[in-house]
Amino acid sequence: MVEAPHLQPPSPLPAALDPRQAAAAAEILDARYAVPIHYEPKQPDKIAGYVEVHDPEDVLRTYAGRRAHMLTVGKWLDLTS
Repeated sequence: MVEAPHLQPPSPLPAALDPRQAAAAAEILDARYAVPIHYEPKQPDKIAGYVEVHDPEDVLRTYAGRRAHMLTVGKWLDLTS
């Protein structure tokens, strides 16, 4: 999740979804896949306002189940099958 208190007026909406919210969105949308695209398991240079989620991959797998797919940088997910 990203908090941006420096932006005024502050928005009541999150700037990004956490893994649990992403899993809920995938379920609501009946998505075949839930693939995180804006995260790194280890992020040494934190973005201002970034709030760490402990083990985001595990959380997404827990809530998204079969929809969860983790891809390494440069890997592709074949959506045709």
